[in-house]
Amino acid sequence: MKSRFLYTLLLGSLAAPLSAQSSKELNSPAALKKAAYNVDKYVAEIFRKKKLPVPKVVDDPTFLRRSFLVAAGRIPTLEEASSFLEIDDAAKREMLTGYLLQSDGYRSHMQNYVFDLLRAKDDNRNGGQAYSAPYMNFISESVGKNAPWNQFAHNLISAKGIAWEEGNGAVGYYIRDKGMPLDNLSITMQIFTGERLECAQCHDSPTNKWERMDFYELAAFTHGQGEMNGGVWNKAMRTYDDEDFRRSDIGRLFYWLRDNIHYGTLGDQGAGRIKLPSDYQYKDGDPGEMIGGRTQFGKRIRSSDRRDSGKSREEFAEWMTKDNPNFDYIAVNRMWERVMGSPLTYPVDEYVKPEKTASPALVNYLTRLMVDLNYDLKAFQNVLFLTRTFQFAANPKAFEAGVPQAFNGRQLERMSAEQMWDSLVTLVAEQPDKLAKRKFSNHIYYNNKPVLVGQKTMAQLSKEVVAIEDPEKYREYAENLLQEFKSGGSGSGDKDMMMMASKSRPGPAKGIARASELPAPAPAGHFLREFGQSDRELIGASTIEANVAQILEIMNGHVEKMVVANKGASVYDALKKGTTEADKARYIYYAILSRPPSDAEMNMLMRDVIDGSTESYQNLVSALVQTHEFMFVQ
Repeated sequence: MKSRFLYTLLLGSLAAPLSAQSSKELNSPAALKKAAYNVDKYVAEIFRKKKLPVPKVVDDPTFLRRSFLVAAGRIPTLEEASSFLEIDDAAKREMLTGYLLQSDGYRSHMQNYVFDLLRAKDDNRNGGQAYSAPYMNFISESVGKNAPWNQFAHNLISAKGIAWEEGNGAVGYYIRDKGMPLDNLSITMQIFTGERLECAQCHDSPTNKWERMDFYELAAFTHGQGEMNGGVWNKAMRTYDDEDFRRSDIGRLFYWLRDNIHYGTLGDQGAGRIKLPSDYQYKDGDPGEMIGGRTQFGKRIRSSDRRDSGKSREEFAEWMTKDNPNFDYIAVNRMWERVMGSPLTYPVDEYVKPEKTASPALVNYLTRLMVDLNYDLKAFQNVLFLTRTFQFAANPKAFEAGVPQAFNGRQLERMSAEQMWDSLVTLVAEQPDKLAKRKFSNHIYYNNKPVLVGQKTMAQLSKEVVAIEDPEKYREYAENLLQEFKSGGSGSGDKDMMMMASKSRPGPAKGIARASELPAPAPAGHFLREFGQSDRELIGASTIEANVAQILEIMNGHVEKMVVANKGASVYDALKKGTTEADKARYIYYAILSRPPSDAEMNMLMRDVIDGSTESYQNLVSALVQTHEFMFVQ
């Protein structure tokens, strides 16, 4: 069968651009296919050297499910699965790749990845808006626009100012680790350059090249972070003698201003200088000595010749994203792991010189490709999805012969918590990618109500507040603002504007939605956390380890209530789609396992399971979602 809605979409996706850069020759469909062919040639050479045949590719159902889970973070819908499996076209795998990478599912799944990598959290201080709303929105928009990875990293590292100003949510990167700038530096280096500096913060590292002086010379570039006008706020607040100040109306407003405006600001772009700690123990420096910033590899920059450039974080960002060979390789290694299931080298966030890898030629080619594609992660992943390597079947013999897992087909592993949740959502919602999304709004919310709607935004209010340099004027401004909130707050603006503001408060979606749109991380006890979602405290803190709670969730918890017992779940569209009992069973297999049942399975179903009743189909759905085949990525 060839005439289905998805087939039309697939045909359109084959020639459609992938991003804003797609007009460039290197990003054309033909160029991406050629790049994929080149990758396969290097991989084939690895097998040739081991005197092994290149692995066979998986069948259509396995390719379909693997592609959806890896590219879009969910299983295909019943309609998507049946359309692909019943299309007779030699180019359908290539077309499916284009369809997935243009889908909102790709954006959603990639957003989960970046949230996890940056440890981004919906962390509203004391119930306020704080910095997290604009920061999470910045990440979401950057992923949605497919911002080049080097530009994205540069924005995070060099950002300054007010988080609420349009396009400036990147300042949330440093605010995420406020009060811990040295830890933030270690995390930055691990995420983007694959260098581990944790040990060097306290002593010369015995396991790598980093010395304690090296660490502090890098820390000088990001030193000097501070809130904008935090001192003025503090002085103004202390002019009140009331012991119950914090519980008074003006006191609550003062702390609201601190939590929602000052906390979300970054007042400089780095001092470029830092004092060595009082316990510094090596001969190359003295405790308390002021030193300047210096990079240790790549193109070196030094800021110790001047007292304070005021732009040292900008210099640091330039060095990291433009003059640092590690940056390119770590981006490549992360994307290879994301698509192929295993990194080129372990661990994924540790830099390895090309000559020490299984294929220096392949690594050099991939890093050049990343640069040539202008760090377009979607286009780079598109190349990998188009390779025969991505389609390899699992190949234990090659692994035993010494071929790294990165080239042996995807290893069998349980879905991530997000993939599991989003796949269950797919069984419930006919169009899972069109469910509720995160919201962002620049409206002012005070006491959980929108105020000054149509009169002033959070960006405007923040700009006014941080511009006040005199404590007395700050106090006067705050008292006037309180009166505005009281007299014109909830009643300001017309009714339509107020209603829209009430519904558009920034934050995660509620109810059934994809994991990327829910609170990040989900609260303790939620399905996502039970199945190993990261708590966003450490990089890569998610897990796919099994536990008893997961079994209970599948047998009697979310899965039972959300899918099996839900008569309106989209998985039961199979009962409307099929005209015979066998057709209905086949479509349920399509919806859950993305394949038709085997002849033996169909015979068993018709003999022992399906009797035409609703209950018999519910039993089939319950059984299939509990199988390893459903819960694992193949």
